[in-house]
Amino acid sequence: MVSVFDFENYRAFLKQRIREMPKRGYGQFRKLSNYIGVHSTLISQIFHGTKTLSPEQAAGTCEFLGLTDLEAEYFLLLVQWDRAGNLSLKKILRKQLDALKKRALELVYRVQVKQILTEEQKAVFYSDWIYSAIWQMTAISSYGGIDLIAQALDLPKKKVKEAVDFLLSMGMCKTVKGKLKNGPTSVHLESFSPWIRSHHMNWRQKAMEGLHEEEAAKLHYTCPLTLSKSDALKLRDLIVKFIEQVNKVVDPSPSEELHCLNIDWFKIDK
Repeated sequence: MVSVFDFENYRAFLKQRIREMPKRGYGQFRKLSNYIGVHSTLISQIFHGTKTLSPEQAAGTCEFLGLTDLEAEYFLLLVQWDRAGNLSLKKILRKQLDALKKRALELVYRVQVKQILTEEQKAVFYSDWIYSAIWQMTAISSYGGIDLIAQALDLPKKKVKEAVDFLLSMGMCKTVKGKLKNGPTSVHLESFSPWIRSHHMNWRQKAMEGLHEEEAAKLHYTCPLTLSKSDALKLRDLIVKFIEQVNKVVDPSPSEELHCLNIDWFKIDK
């Protein structure tokens, strides 16, 4: 799916986003005009550049498109930039746009991606934790078959077979001399992807299932805390740097065991 952060013009983003909708967006302009409460003629004028969205109409458009908070903030700034009447205001808004884009794309550019999935593939791959788990396990030589993977994950063989067939069709794994082998070694899901919520929930649910199990190597850490705004930003940056270090260790590391790293860092009080 097209990302708003790849655009400097909100009209260009809207046109491309609507083209990606069913039937290449046929009828979506009328639906948008009804949603934000304007005549379809005004929508046409907006897309042709003779009119522009009001802040209220822009907010409604964000809801219509299902943008995340960060995406909506960026989109609204694009509209403000388009409406700005002088160069000074445009410069201020440009700095804000650049800062937002940096926030949104920070992890995308700092984590190496070796496999790009289509939206259809993401819809399946991120629907259940077993797909990424099985994909990772094909990198472990001792789990070269469906029976062993099913046993290790305590899953029905049929379910594992269906997942393996899907991974093979994607090229995420392959068969070499009758054994399953890992294909691309890493994928990354953008923070603005519609599938990110399912991905996080799937693995956090899996982590919760194991809370009752006692194992020395396990670590679960939950710590609500208070601190300054500036220190909160420092800790977020430390977490990002830690993720970079994790990748540097994992990339050359031999595949012997399957682990999952979950990190949660978010502001609680609104």
